[in-house]
Amino acid sequence: MNFLPGKRLIKAFISFVSAVVILIINLLNPIPKPFVPEPEIVEPYTGPTMTIAQNGQSEYKIIRGQNCSPSEKYAAEVLQDYLRQISGVTIPIFTDVEPASEKEIVVGRTNREGIAGYTVDRALLGDEGLTVKTVGKRVVIAGGEKRGTLYGVFAFLEEALGCRWFTSTLIHIPQASQMKIPAELNFTQKPYFEYRETDWISPRDKLYSMANRQNGNVYRKLSEEQGGNVGYVGNFAHTLTNNFVSASKYFDEHPEYFALGAVTGVRSPDQLCLTNPDVLRIVIEEVRALLATSSGDGNIVSLTQHDNQNYCVCDNCKSVDKYEDSHAGTMIHFANAVADAIKDEYPNVAIDTFAYQYTQKPPAHVVPRSNVIVRLCSINCCFVHPIDDPFCVEDVTNNIAFNKDLMTWKRICNRLYIWDYTLNSTHLVGPFNNFGVMQRNLQHFAENNVKGVYEQGNFLASESNAEFAELKAYLLCRLLWNPYLDYDKTMNEFLKAYYGAGWQYVREYINMTMKHSGKYGFHVSIFRRMTHPGVFSLTTRQVEYCNELWTKAAELSENETHLRHVKMSELSWRYWKACNKRSEFSRLRRRENWRAEHETLYKDYQKYGITRCGEHSLFSTNPDFYSTPDKWR
Repeated sequence: MNFLPGKRLIKAFISFVSAVVILIINLLNPIPKPFVPEPEIVEPYTGPTMTIAQNGQSEYKIIRGQNCSPSEKYAAEVLQDYLRQISGVTIPIFTDVEPASEKEIVVGRTNREGIAGYTVDRALLGDEGLTVKTVGKRVVIAGGEKRGTLYGVFAFLEEALGCRWFTSTLIHIPQASQMKIPAELNFTQKPYFEYRETDWISPRDKLYSMANRQNGNVYRKLSEEQGGNVGYVGNFAHTLTNNFVSASKYFDEHPEYFALGAVTGVRSPDQLCLTNPDVLRIVIEEVRALLATSSGDGNIVSLTQHDNQNYCVCDNCKSVDKYEDSHAGTMIHFANAVADAIKDEYPNVAIDTFAYQYTQKPPAHVVPRSNVIVRLCSINCCFVHPIDDPFCVEDVTNNIAFNKDLMTWKRICNRLYIWDYTLNSTHLVGPFNNFGVMQRNLQHFAENNVKGVYEQGNFLASESNAEFAELKAYLLCRLLWNPYLDYDKTMNEFLKAYYGAGWQYVREYINMTMKHSGKYGFHVSIFRRMTHPGVFSLTTRQVEYCNELWTKAAELSENETHLRHVKMSELSWRYWKACNKRSEFSRLRRRENWRAEHETLYKDYQKYGITRCGEHSLFSTNPDFYSTPDKWR
């Protein structure tokens, strides 16, 4: 007779083996030494200076052009306002009709150029480049007349006077009775990307966006005096069936306009048949009508597929895609045809389309027209390893395939944009530890002919700000302007202002979890469950170490605002622990103990206004506290 051990014996054996494995891991990964922050060393500026104002007085004037652009007029006013906030002195604004004097702050294009010892190469700077320099005792802030001079004012306030726009409500403006600047200022900046956009919370604010050089129009509309936008006329995603050939209008009488679905096997209303000539005619007519009635705040029209895999497999579409060896074949042929139809009437307008999921692979033959933008979407990538990591591949994420397609698209596409991802869409309140790749990925895009980037963040953060929403927004804004900035300095400046005296403990937590993310061949997608070891793998001792870091950060909070920020950010850490049944949420504790911890966690979500756990999921109003919080939907 075969002997089969009982279930209890099997469970006991498994528990014993698990305990031994955990013990070995703990021995091999001892708890780090207690973290003691090193004192921050700030090297004071010791070079020569110029005094702009002191003791409530200033000998300076702000000079703008008599016929300057609306944004340069506004730039002079912004400068005047912030100099007043810093020094208490309102420096008067004059036009360049005013006779030249030695002590001037010249803003934008004026008659001072060429006669006051300086020139500005606006052909080099374009619409958005800027230059800031001192010429004798004169300060020159100039740049592209559309946005460059305005950006130059914010750059001057940052570089010369230490102002920062960390969030829409956390703005650092130094106070100084004696306002001095370096006497040898001389820097020029140009953006690496022509289009820069992210969402989160603060990037929706107009002042924050201008100060941090966001020029997209999806989340804010800037007036002409605020520099306007680079962006989309109408909607910017999934537009073909939502905005141009809608099923409600056409499907009943003309099902042939819609895809013979690869998934459904029948004509379906959620994608178009892109080889149908009537579809092309209707879209061209609709694009012209949209442009004729637009307010002029954008110059890109999005013709993009819907968010599913039900592309058309009719004979004509199959033939084109087979010839092109990619489903992008029909899409690019279609976008080219629309672009050709409008180029003479609207020479400054571009047609935009996706390289997304089934259209990610570039076509073999057709090349996008010069007025076609292709937005390559990184949705299938891993975000704990850089996109150019030559070893990052698994069944769900594939950086190697994406990078290969990027290399081909950059050769054939004149205006290549990227739709990048910086959130866990399924677990908005959980950690998404991509701090180690944000800078490298944007550098990689800049080095490979990418002209514009949309960094999709947690656009629902106002309902789910339990992670580092404002930190990531700030870092992304700064990196989109300059991917080669001092990343650690930029992050640390934010952390110090946002969390107060305990900021270095928050930074240590970020470093600790970042170090242990994506280890042992695991990868992290934007849909990865919180229990996946790639998110981060920590021993019991390391978990307790991270707990201590958050405790210390809270203890050192200097005011209620800092404490609130610490407690809100810690919620993502608590979510991870609860999902993984670690620490206070361990099932080794009494059942009612960890259930009570779940209830406390839920009450803290309510306290801090957090109502959403995923992109498509609100927290239940009556959760089961015996289940983990990823189930409270």
